[in-house]
Amino acid sequence: MKRKKILYVALFIAAFSTISGIITYAAGVAMPGGTVVIGSKAYALSYANDSKNQAEISAAVLTGGIVYVKGFDEIWINNSTAKTVTASIVPSVTYKNATGIVSTYSAGDAGNITPVDDTFKILSID
Repeated sequence: MKRKKILYVALFIAAFSTISGIITYAAGVAMPGGTVVIGSKAYALSYANDSKNQAEISAAVLTGGIVYVKGFDEIWINNSTAKTVTASIVPSVTYKNATGIVSTYSAGDAGNITPVDDTFKILSID
């Protein structure tokens, strides 16, 4: 019986380790090149250009906000004026990468992702 409990706990820990490995952590890393910011939302360009995400992107555009694009050269551009802007004017955003995984970036593309607390505690193994 004790072996069974240990096996269950080990499987439980392995499952949570796998889940936390899927969550994006990149403290100290700015948004990647190839990003479009629409208001308070940001998307990988490949996600934004995928036709299956068209409704979501259209809704973000309709909701409004300035559109910025971070090129693969890491330079931010105001989409309306086509002029280069400093990263400090980029708002805090919820970012979706090419596969739809969500991260939250601080204003100014300062490189801070809001940490996700995925800690868990085993209260009892009885």
